[in-house]
Amino acid sequence: MTATSARTTAAPALYAVAVTPLLRWLVAHHSTEPGQRWRTRCGCAAPLWPGACGPAGRCTSCSARIGPAPYLLEATAVLAAATLLVSGRTGWELAAYMWWATGMVVLAFVDLAVMRLPHRLTAATTIGFLALLAAVGDGAAWWRAIAAGAVLAAFFAAVAVASRGQLGWGDVALAVPLAAAPGWHSATAVYTGCLLGLAAAAVTALALRKTGRLQRGGHLPLGPFLIAGAAAALVWQ
Repeated sequence: MTATSARTTAAPALYAVAVTPLLRWLVAHHSTEPGQRWRTRCGCAAPLWPGACGPAGRCTSCSARIGPAPYLLEATAVLAAATLLVSGRTGWELAAYMWWATGMVVLAFVDLAVMRLPHRLTAATTIGFLALLAAVGDGAAWWRAIAAGAVLAAFFAAVAVASRGQLGWGDVALAVPLAAAPGWHSATAVYTGCLLGLAAAAVTALALRKTGRLQRGGHLPLGPFLIAGAAAALVWQ
C-alpha cells in the first residue's frame, strides 16, 4: 500500500473520531423550534456535550435518545468525506469542499429534525467555503460560484414571496452555498443539482401521500433533497 492510499484509507476513520461528535452536538444543539433557545441540555438537565455526542446519541445520565438515529449521521459524514478524498480534489479545493460537505450534513439533519435551516449554520458554511476556495487562486471559477449562489438565492426569494411561506427563508439562504459548490465547476452543474433535488422532493412527497404518511397540506423539509441533489451533481463532475 502506497503512502497516498494509506492516508486516503485512514482519513475517514480519523474524521469519524475527531469530527463527527462535534457534528452530532451541532445537530442536537440547533434542533429547536423557531423562537426557542438553542438546546444545551438533555431533558434530565445533563449537558449535551460531551455526554450525548457519541455515535449512539444517548444521554450518559438517563440514556434518552438525543439527535439523529444511532450511527446515521456518522455514516453520512464519513461517506461524504471518503467520496471527496477519492474525487481527485487536492489542497485548498479539497479543504473547501470538506468544509462545505460538513456544514451541509449538519444542515440536512437539523432540517430533518425540525424543518429549520438556521442562518448561523448556513452563513458559517458559506463563508468558510468561499474563503477556502479563494485560496485556490482561480478567480473566474470563484466569481462563477458567487454568481451562481446569488442567482439561485434571488430566484428562491422570489418563489418564497410568491408562495406566501411555502418556501422558507432558510431555503433561500441555503441557495447560496447550494449553488456555489457546483457553480465552481459550471452553470450546468448548478441546474443539474437543483433539478435533481426538486425532482427527488416531488417524487418523495407523492409517494408519501399515496401511502398516507404525508397528509394533504403537509410539508417535507426541502433542504436535505436540495443538498443531496447538489452533492450528486458534484460527484458527476
